[in-house]
Amino acid sequence: MTDPQFLITDYGAEAGRMAVQTGALQAALDACHQAGGGTVVIPEGRFITGSLRLFSHTTLHLLAGAVLQGSPDLADYTNFGETTDIRYLTDAHYIQDWHLPTYYFQALVNAYDAVDVAVIGEAGSLIDGRNVQDPHGEEHFRGPMGLVFARVQDVRLQGYTFINSANWANVLPACENVQIDNVTILGGHDGFDLHHAKDVTITGCRLETGDDCLAGYDIHGLSVRDTYLNTACNGLRVGGSDIVFDHCTFRGPGKFPHLSDHKYETLNVFMYFAMQVDPVTTPTADVTIKNASIDHVSHLVTYLRSEPTALQDGPALQSFTLDNVQIADITDTSLFVGRGEAVALTMTNCQITPTADMPLLQIDESVRLTLTNVFFTKPTIFLIGNDRRLTLTGLTNLAL
Repeated sequence: MTDPQFLITDYGAEAGRMAVQTGALQAALDACHQAGGGTVVIPEGRFITGSLRLFSHTTLHLLAGAVLQGSPDLADYTNFGETTDIRYLTDAHYIQDWHLPTYYFQALVNAYDAVDVAVIGEAGSLIDGRNVQDPHGEEHFRGPMGLVFARVQDVRLQGYTFINSANWANVLPACENVQIDNVTILGGHDGFDLHHAKDVTITGCRLETGDDCLAGYDIHGLSVRDTYLNTACNGLRVGGSDIVFDHCTFRGPGKFPHLSDHKYETLNVFMYFAMQVDPVTTPTADVTIKNASIDHVSHLVTYLRSEPTALQDGPALQSFTLDNVQIADITDTSLFVGRGEAVALTMTNCQITPTADMPLLQIDESVRLTLTNVFFTKPTIFLIGNDRRLTLTGLTNLAL
């Protein structure tokens, strides 16, 4: 049985109109909701809109050539009186320090406490956040999010390209059973934010972002495969259990600038993320990168146990693993310190080509370092604690 179709032009939307058409698009979404679900179709052409709300059993389908473009007027955006599960929005310190407005998580496309919600784009479809700036927003310029789905089960995101995100492009707090395929993010801020999300699979995406490609803490199960990550910030700022990146490419410098400092430098491949202010329910914190290529970044990893300025004052990281990874052109020394709490750093079957004569990595005595069949193409320095220095070259096996 075919799901009912709701063509937005049947509800008054007109392609190419300069006017904002939120009412017509929302009317199609409401009709779909009243019918118990179906597919809301956006045909070829440009449609300008403010905030839209999707409900359970709804697919928003952008046909080839369809452009869903955000309104330039901040008054056209809302969070529908709903909240996310990202708790630092209610913390006085972060509200003041980051200049967070109460409406911070308003977005172009929204869904809350729903089941079976999808955004599907055919080749050539586009979502344009229009980089709407808000002088009262974070950093006095960040505007609405792109897509916010909070506490939604069975999410599918597929095929579309997102450009000009005025803040994070895709925000999925506390969502479960999330499938993301062949989505492209160009410019803007974060690509995907996955705080408290469970069972997330990302495949075949291309992320060229101004801020973190992937971010989120307390993630329960994340599998990312065959994805290209390029950023002017961090490839990964994540924390949680069972997080695996397989056959991915991490490449810097960023194609698009970071919109706060206008720099293109890729800061970290992996930066741990765990905030004390937000309860964490993942039993462990472990991240694995395997069968991957990494090059032209500043730091391989940053882990500073209990460091609030690095947003790492929540539960500790247990392990970070690199397996069959090609690493080249790391320009600065990475810090990986447990500060008295044991943490495992494991490299297996990797090839590492350092760029400069500076140390590749500095660890403290809390780190259990294991190198198995790691090939250093030229002498590479590791610092252990305050006074121990290792120079490694050629095929190396080591356990500390």
